[in-house]
Amino acid sequence: MANIGKYELDSIVQGDTRELVAQLPDSSIDLLVTDPPYFLPVQSYVGTREGGYSRRTLADMTILQTYFDVMFEQFARVIKPSGTAYVFCDGQSYPIIYRSMYPYFNYVRPLIWNKIVSYNGYTWRHQHELIAWGEGFEAERIPTGDGDVLECRGVLQADRLHPAEKPVKIMRDLIAKHGKEKIILDPYAGSCPVAVAAKVTGNHFLCFEYDKVNVETGRQRVADAKLPAFESLEQGGLWAV
Repeated sequence: MANIGKYELDSIVQGDTRELVAQLPDSSIDLLVTDPPYFLPVQSYVGTREGGYSRRTLADMTILQTYFDVMFEQFARVIKPSGTAYVFCDGQSYPIIYRSMYPYFNYVRPLIWNKIVSYNGYTWRHQHELIAWGEGFEAERIPTGDGDVLECRGVLQADRLHPAEKPVKIMRDLIAKHGKEKIILDPYAGSCPVAVAAKVTGNHFLCFEYDKVNVETGRQRVADAKLPAFESLEQGGLWAV
């Protein structure tokens, strides 16, 4: 099995992604496909003699912005100049992700993931998420003409192996756009749908995940993944194997 730096390709590594990514070689990754923990703001507190009060302010985002600024400096180091990034986020976190990605990519645009069915909420129920898409300065343009709205049913809550699990199909559609034999990094792997999608599209993967249970789950999912098992995911999706 080939290696990428100290890591074996097609492996899921347990540990803190901040430390693990720092040990990757420069310009070693073709695709970054990941679903980070993207909205964890703190709330500002302003003290007064009467005991103080809390208020909402953009400073609430400072910790998250600083974290992603640091991480994308590392991601940009390991992604090839011809590489591409797909980062899942939402309407609240997209400005933060965009700002962190902007210095390192030729351009950054949002893709819209339409989940088909709306989920919990009031007034306007939640039916979509965003994917921040960044192309490297030397990335090959792919003249497919596909639209930037991707339709894919979300994973039913009863079927999830991770609270924020994304479907294998949408990961497969993103990865298949770029062909085969690519090296794909997912530094926030969760239950590892990116690893499964990479395997069934003929690509290589390297996944980092902090939680031991998720790592074990992901390794089993990859071991069980065979192409015929995913033929039912074909409906409405891209397929290139």
